[in-house]
Amino acid sequence: MTTDFKTAVQLGEILKEEFIVDAHAHMGPWFNFHVPEGGTPASMVHAMDRLGIRLSIISPHICIGPCYLEGNRQARAAAKEYPGRLVPFVTINPNYPAAEIRAEIEHWDRNGGIIGFKFHPACHKAPASHAGYRPALEYAQARGLPILSHNWTGDPVNGKSTLFGLAQAYPNVTFIIAHACAGFEGHCESARSLPNVMLDTTGSGLGYDVVPEMVRRVGADRVIFGTDNPFIDPRPGLGRLFMARITDDQKRLILGLNARRVFRL
Repeated sequence: MTTDFKTAVQLGEILKEEFIVDAHAHMGPWFNFHVPEGGTPASMVHAMDRLGIRLSIISPHICIGPCYLEGNRQARAAAKEYPGRLVPFVTINPNYPAAEIRAEIEHWDRNGGIIGFKFHPACHKAPASHAGYRPALEYAQARGLPILSHNWTGDPVNGKSTLFGLAQAYPNVTFIIAHACAGFEGHCESARSLPNVMLDTTGSGLGYDVVPEMVRRVGADRVIFGTDNPFIDPRPGLGRLFMARITDDQKRLILGLNARRVFRL
């Protein structure tokens, strides 16, 4: 078995000795998008096995759609069914009462703990600075937890996204900018300016040279791999990273070592 990523993908090999983490995955169907096999936990793990992805951190589509409470419970059930393979985010919808959100956070704090939060300002139609996110922000700040948030988070301030201001206000939280290739220049500038900002590779439009350019601008230790599986087929994103014009040591950071550090896996 070769340990060279580029050669491995050309030969169709699975790098079983590598600890690859998909730090941005979902689960289940989506209302206006075809998801093969319904995005079941079994279908996701099957796709992971074919690609050599050891672990995926998940936020079911229902979390960012009609019911974040039910979605969090489905994520926990999937984690119990596939321990060590599917690991749940706790997803927060800021449009609900603060008491309910705090109760949800406390529930998961008592029942298995929280490795990180998922915000989806676009689907929840609320900027990441919305007051409803504050209980999660305060909890993450107190415990040094990461937050994965989509980057379309409201009107930019001085050319920078809402997440830039939050990263300044909550320096103990690692903010992972999802789909960082959208708004690339500003997100790279945010990551260069603040040590608690990271860039996520997830995206169907990820160009061949985007990851090398991220590495050049912010360093491989500030980039984290994600796929959107099963919303997006994970194979193209993984293949682009395997073939990227960066070193294998840099690929290892992006593919798993950074996520293991940030999420304490």
